[in-house]
Amino acid sequence: MGLLANGLAIPWVTLVVTPMAMLGTVLPGLWQLTAAAIGWMSAVLQFLADLPLAVLWVPQAPLWAGAVGVMGGLLLVLRLPWQLRSIGLPLLLPVLLWQAPQPPVGEFEVLAADVGQGNGLIVRTRHHAMVYDAGPRFSSESDAGHRVMVPLLRAMGTKLDMVVLSHRDSDHVGGAAAVLAQQPQAQLLSSLEPGHMLQALRPGRSCLAGQSWRWDGVDFLVLHPRPEDYAAALRPNALSCTLRISNGRQTALLAGDIEQAQETLLVAGGAPLRATLLLVPHHGSKTSSSEAFLDAVSPSLALVQSGYRNRFGHPADPVLARYADRQILVFDSPHCGAMTWRSVDAQQVQCHRQTALRYWHHRVP
Repeated sequence: MGLLANGLAIPWVTLVVTPMAMLGTVLPGLWQLTAAAIGWMSAVLQFLADLPLAVLWVPQAPLWAGAVGVMGGLLLVLRLPWQLRSIGLPLLLPVLLWQAPQPPVGEFEVLAADVGQGNGLIVRTRHHAMVYDAGPRFSSESDAGHRVMVPLLRAMGTKLDMVVLSHRDSDHVGGAAAVLAQQPQAQLLSSLEPGHMLQALRPGRSCLAGQSWRWDGVDFLVLHPRPEDYAAALRPNALSCTLRISNGRQTALLAGDIEQAQETLLVAGGAPLRATLLLVPHHGSKTSSSEAFLDAVSPSLALVQSGYRNRFGHPADPVLARYADRQILVFDSPHCGAMTWRSVDAQQVQCHRQTALRYWHHRVP
């Protein structure tokens, strides 16, 4: 609708709104009419914006497809015979029809977005996807949902089946409203209390130990919290939805902000904790990653989503020492940026800040 909207708005502002606004300095009464003219224009633009397919989003195509598309666009607008200009149409197809690669059936992918101090992950199987936490809220006008998660989902062409919010802390749910608004079909699974504003936006289920589902040969199992944990009115961190994802060969454990008390319960209860990849609990806080828990999980790789020079000191040096003692490779957001792990290549973590380094990126020591 951009062409039609601009075709209406530009002459209206140029020929009606601007002259009346300037004449209003002499005849102030015209400002009321100017305001009305802007209101009429806004109503028309809103009507156009609400029409089906008013905006078309396609996955971000690779560089070669973008270059071919630009060539196609140039051919269409140049003053050439129509036979030559028509060649531009098929050159646009690689951009319009490009689909981002998906994991094979029976495999899965975990992408830890660069959201700063908070959690925000995208988990994909062949035909399904979920978001685990949606990043922090930066201010009343800005959050990780608008700035990171939603653009990332659009660039990947990903349609979510589920949004899992581990607990109510703003560094985990700050961007959730934007994600839910962009993904109206996604189910909500969380430990949020019934009166939480996000529950009003999208009523969801409470995550409970034992819940499970299967997508494309990949099993998802909720390990925590238990019903009695809700009844005990524990702190939000203690209610973090802990999710195990496994295809039978490789496993990822997303632990939210659970602390040592919850880690002890999981270990003592015999929960299936062993995993290849661990999302470090509570961003590497001193209150988490106990020795018994790390021994039970025994991961090869660990991801820390934390802000550069964050005020909490995450990840804490004693915690990193416990990982180092067990020869667990730790990757963090300040050094890696976005981090991608795939079950087909389970001993590797792709660091976006290294694979797509730009000259303006700060080199974190």
